[in-house]
Amino acid sequence: MDFNYIIGYDFRIKLKSKKGFIITAGVLAAITVASFAVWFIPQNNQSSIMISNPKDELDALIDQQKVISESDKIEFDKMLSGEITPENYIVIAEISSGQIRSMIITIMEPDVPEQWTQSYSALVDSLRAYNTYLRETTVIAEKLKADPASDITADKANLEQYLTQAQDSLAASNNARPA
Repeated sequence: MDFNYIIGYDFRIKLKSKKGFIITAGVLAAITVASFAVWFIPQNNQSSIMISNPKDELDALIDQQKVISESDKIEFDKMLSGEITPENYIVIAEISSGQIRSMIITIMEPDVPEQWTQSYSALVDSLRAYNTYLRETTVIAEKLKADPASDITADKANLEQYLTQAQDSLAASNNARPA
């Protein structure tokens, strides 16, 4: 068997596979660049959702927040009385906080008629104040988790200001509703 023939044959195969590799790599690179271009090219189609019945939408959001807050109050009281652990309450409060944040996003995204803007804005303020309340309750839960005998009297007194702020903003939302 001719050794030079074998080396030459092997060299030609390697050369062909290098060309195939280069062509394949080039095609894959082009596809990748094209895919990223679709994501990075700015789109000018600003779509907004117009609320057809802002009163009903606002009422539904207020009802949803009321259900969340009533449930949170019950669970917070259960934690304070020892019926549930601070860890369990923290999980519950984080879920509620996520729901409140979702509601805020829901309010911020749609396009509401101008006469409803002030009412919706005040509701956002109410939801933010309530979310701050939830964060503060988790701070209390963390204290109790670290030391069940912690004095949380001052912390509980501070909670009231956030609830008052949430209620005041909710009242402002209701007062700002068009007739």
